Amino acid sequence: MRTMLLAAAVLATMVSADVTGPWRVSEEVFQEFMREEGSEPLHSWEDFGTQRMKVIKRVAAWAADNLKDESSIYNVMTWIGRKAGIVTGTTVQEDLESLAASNTPAEFVTKAQAAAKKYSAIMKRGATFGKEPEDFVPINGAENPYPYFGFLPKLKGRAMGSGSATWENIGCKSNTATSTWNSDKTVITIELSADQCDPSHSGDVYLFITVDGFLFEKLSADKPKKTVHWLVPAEFKKSIHYDVETKGVRIMGFLHDEGQLMIDVLESVLLFLQPEAGSYPDFPSEEAMMRNIYFLTNYQRMQPFMKARVHKNITELNSDLIQSGDFIGVIRLDGLDPMLGWAMGSSTGHTTVAMRDPSGALWITESTTNSSYWPTNGVQRTPFDLWMKQALAAGYNAVWAPMDPVVRAKLNQTAMWEFFYENEGFQYGYQNLLWGWVDTEESNYPCTPVDGFTQCVTWELIEVLFSIVGGAWPLAGELIWDQSWNKRLNTTGLPPDDLYMYAETQLNMSARTIPTIVEQDSWVYNTSRNFKPAVGKSMVCCVFVCNMWKAGGLFDGKTVNCAEMTNVDDYDQAIFNKALMNGGRPEVCQTYDPENENCQMVGPFTLNLNSYNKAPLYDHQCEHCPSWQHGVGPDYWPAGKQDATC
Repeated sequence: MRTMLLAAAVLATMVSADVTGPWRVSEEVFQEFMREEGSEPLHSWEDFGTQRMKVIKRVAAWAADNLKDESSIYNVMTWIGRKAGIVTGTTVQEDLESLAASNTPAEFVTKAQAAAKKYSAIMKRGATFGKEPEDFVPINGAENPYPYFGFLPKLKGRAMGSGSATWENIGCKSNTATSTWNSDKTVITIELSADQCDPSHSGDVYLFITVDGFLFEKLSADKPKKTVHWLVPAEFKKSIHYDVETKGVRIMGFLHDEGQLMIDVLESVLLFLQPEAGSYPDFPSEEAMMRNIYFLTNYQRMQPFMKARVHKNITELNSDLIQSGDFIGVIRLDGLDPMLGWAMGSSTGHTTVAMRDPSGALWITESTTNSSYWPTNGVQRTPFDLWMKQALAAGYNAVWAPMDPVVRAKLNQTAMWEFFYENEGFQYGYQNLLWGWVDTEESNYPCTPVDGFTQCVTWELIEVLFSIVGGAWPLAGELIWDQSWNKRLNTTGLPPDDLYMYAETQLNMSARTIPTIVEQDSWVYNTSRNFKPAVGKSMVCCVFVCNMWKAGGLFDGKTVNCAEMTNVDDYDQAIFNKALMNGGRPEVCQTYDPENENCQMVGPFTLNLNSYNKAPLYDHQCEHCPSWQHGVGPDYWPAGKQDATC
């Protein structure tokens, strides 16, 4: 029932002409959400992987409860009635009023299910599946083929407390926000006005947001005027006042109406839901894999596209061929790997390095997390045969890239093993999950095909969103951005809002440059080792692989920060064996995957490494690089912005 009341509050803000806000989601509110419906709360002693799985499952349960039959949400029902044209607006209104009059959750669900039958025409717009990945069409795909992350908003203007901001949008062409402070600067009053509105459009949806709060609003032909009172109480800390006074209340507009936005969220969740929210061992469903391949094909646009392999299981490769230093690239079609590959410009989402111990036994070493598909946490080694069985069970698509024998001969394998043992058991490197990849102020953030690849993740969104999320879920903030950003500014324990103010007032630098500061291999973090608190290196998969090579002497004589490497930066280096590419591959690899230049070891779908074995080794490589540096990223990236270290 509490969730229903929250949904009612959301609707109230979108239909009321006078709104007082924002919503502020504290850690206490988030914990209350986590405890609802018999779910497990988060505990301070838990590692991030455990908390992440709890949050995924709780959000999945919430989504399932609130998206039953795609008709229990006001916006979707309205959208169905308008798009499908099967009922009149009056009928939709009556159904909504009946739902609103429900006294219990059970009554609400019963009415929603009855309404779903009436609105069954929506099924004609449902996702469709075929035998091949190219047969998949997302929900409402004929009208909008790009729902994934289609909910990313664009900055339209700022309410600064004086003056006006103007912008265009889809439903209303002319929009104005005029804002004024009260006398003691504790309230900004924002007068919203829309003109030149399309009466057939249900309205433009907006996100109003600062570093500590947010609310949603809507302007339409029916309701073209709104007033928002943004409260900034005097007792709030200085950094929150600084943020509002210097950067204003950000007004971010969405590119779709409410119905399509709900579908954008639903389709995006379905990329991750089944593969990530299950229990070990879990294999991605056919539907999830089809969605993920559709996403990669249309968003990443990296050719050759993934397609079904004739031989879907383990390639019968002679493991004696695999030697220390060899690279194994992986992508699992689970939402996370494809999203990371899209952002990095990489055809993989995970990387590992093979090692033989002094007895000759073959191991796969890596940095990863325990999850619904992998049993072991952190920096680890797994016997090769066992790793292959686990990879098959997890739904990995994995490819072998053998190191050039001349390069391998120079590696100090004893030093590589010493580095491994020094770091075995350390937690996966969440602290540099993002910031080794983000080198520039705007050219590393991924864009969607919506509106001609102009809808992108932006610093303006990250700046406020990470501050809010960190306040609600402290462990996520501490691991993924708080420590990393404090390292860059030589500070300790400051949350994002305080860091932004410190950077701009004390260091005379723009906050947006914080993520671009080079991650140093010498930095150590508060992390865990074998689930106990520890201080040590933070390494995501590709950083670990690079560090193993670095420990062996691969970069001797050069200054290289492995923490700046992404997946593609690892396998882009010209250190691999050309003689074992294409027609030089073992015969079984050519038989199983005749079009792959490398040898695919396992997986139901093809995996080709983009920009493979091309870049020479050099000082400070990959420290200031846009994500399109290899010429294999999406075709929307501009040219001519390449740094000397790329």
